[in-house]
Amino acid sequence: MDNNPSEEIEENSENNEGIWSNGKSISQLESSEGSMGDERKEIIRRALEFDIIDIRTYGGYKGDLLVEITTMDPSVAKSIENIAKILGIETVTQQDVLSVFRIFCITPSSEGYDLK
Repeated sequence: MDNNPSEEIEENSENNEGIWSNGKSISQLESSEGSMGDERKEIIRRALEFDIIDIRTYGGYKGDLLVEITTMDPSVAKSIENIAKILGIETVTQQDVLSVFRIFCITPSSEGYDLK
């Protein structure tokens, strides 16, 4: 039995090669099709002007496109909600026990689907 680690690495890389050459690139995933949309870009630009903890963007389970903005300042949460309203973006705000506010800015996707 030959315990040559370089041969083992070669065998494993050959088995995984198909994943990289035949799999979808991230830009081809359904939630990444098209552009981000002007409304989502604008709410991100505006949110970065405030004292926020975090900002994330992703697709929801119904195909809606979400921007999640996290802050500990209730006045910032209210300001972001108002900006989103002006931009025509629906918002849902959650406050946890530690007074962390999560503002979910929701824009419907034209390619979205609904569970039946």
